Amino acid sequence: MDELFRDDDEVAQKEAIFNTMNKEYIESQERKESERLSAEASKKDREAEDAAQAEGRARYLTGRRKRKRGDGEAPTTQEALLATVSARKISRKINYDAMSAIFDDAGSFSTDLLDDGPGAPSDSTAVFDPMFEVV
Repeated sequence: MDELFRDDDEVAQKEAIFNTMNKEYIESQERKESERLSAEASKKDREAEDAAQAEGRARYLTGRRKRKRGDGEAPTTQEALLATVSARKISRKINYDAMSAIFDDAGSFSTDLLDDGPGAPSDSTAVFDPMFEVV
């Protein structure tokens, strides 16, 4: 039975012969393994960079949303318009007093104040113009 199994010296000889005969194959396997490890390392680096970039983008977008929203409560139309106008003067040709007059006390848009105000032309004093006749 001892003749069936090799002793340590015979195993070392056979291993040396195998290694010399298959030297190219062993080297190619070692090269493939090192390439696989480097690819895994670069993939981990890429994932870390992508995660950092996504975190930075989320932080940027969150910051922008907070700046745009302000305090979170929706202003009335009048408040929004006056805030925009006071933040930057759009034009010198705009009559800002007349613009503020088109809003009622609640801050909603109302043309009733302009149409029914004193000095507004009534239907009886309107001049008929055939150009504006509805067909």
